[in-house]
Amino acid sequence: MAKTDRRVQRTRERLQRALIELISERGYDAITVQDIVNRANVGRTTFYLHYSSKDELFMSCHEAVVSKFRLCPLSREDLLSPEAPPEMVSAYRHLEDARALLSPIFLSYVKDSPLILRRIHDRCARQIEACLRTAFAEGAITIPLDVLANYLTGAQIALVQWWLEEHRPYTPEDLAQAIHHLQRAAIREAFNLRDSNQASRCFAERAGG
Repeated sequence: MAKTDRRVQRTRERLQRALIELISERGYDAITVQDIVNRANVGRTTFYLHYSSKDELFMSCHEAVVSKFRLCPLSREDLLSPEAPPEMVSAYRHLEDARALLSPIFLSYVKDSPLILRRIHDRCARQIEACLRTAFAEGAITIPLDVLANYLTGAQIALVQWWLEEHRPYTPEDLAQAIHHLQRAAIREAFNLRDSNQASRCFAERAGG
């Protein structure tokens, strides 16, 4: 039984790997089941023993997709810095590198993509809430922390979706700085922190340059 389970798992991994490779090469819409089985070197009958469709196979890859949205813990200094933290810039570079894999989800090419987006949102919101709770442990917040965390998460996901869909010319560095600037303002407002003009000048200079 264990040997059979391992064989099933290996077959599924080959199909998942084949799909991810093909998405990177061609884009999701251009791929057929035949393309997938050819790349994985399995028969169509084998494919349908495991998955009913290309969409179902893609959904089986969702853990790998969701895992890309792990936020690095940020300190109070990072969150309030005029410049986007290096970890944030790096995260958006990874998103750009994974554009081909992420586009089917963010642009709703896959029937159940809202389920994956919901998981991404929930994961990120929990991480942001934990980060804020640690960074501002002694701060007096004016709105519930979970509301702030979900607001910040929703704004990020909406901007990433817009960035992918419209093929905007902004670099990952531009996007990270813009989102950080907006988040910083929201965090300062929520915790009644006196703002400065540094972030505004920093972003204006970047946008103007």
